[in-house]
Amino acid sequence: MRDAASNQEQTMPMKYVMLKLEGGELLPLIFPEFMQHSDMAGTVPASVSSAGRVYLEGGKLVARGSSTSLSVPSREQDGEIIQGYIDGQNVIQ
Repeated sequence: MRDAASNQEQTMPMKYVMLKLEGGELLPLIFPEFMQHSDMAGTVPASVSSAGRVYLEGGKLVARGSSTSLSVPSREQDGEIIQGYIDGQNVIQ
């Protein structure tokens, strides 16, 4: 039987787009499933580095999948980059 934390982790998938800003910094945008990757990518003047879905697994963020609307895959390191922003590291100032 799964505990409440495991059930919560199972229900967390969100979409993300990893943008590369003019200075080379990576900026993750995280948003709900019902939104399109391409719509979110168009909100910031930057190039798209990767996109997909982000999941919470074992207390760790994991990026998977791809974006059909942008035709780009996720990257293994994206979960760590997103976690860095959540933890207050890698924040663009």
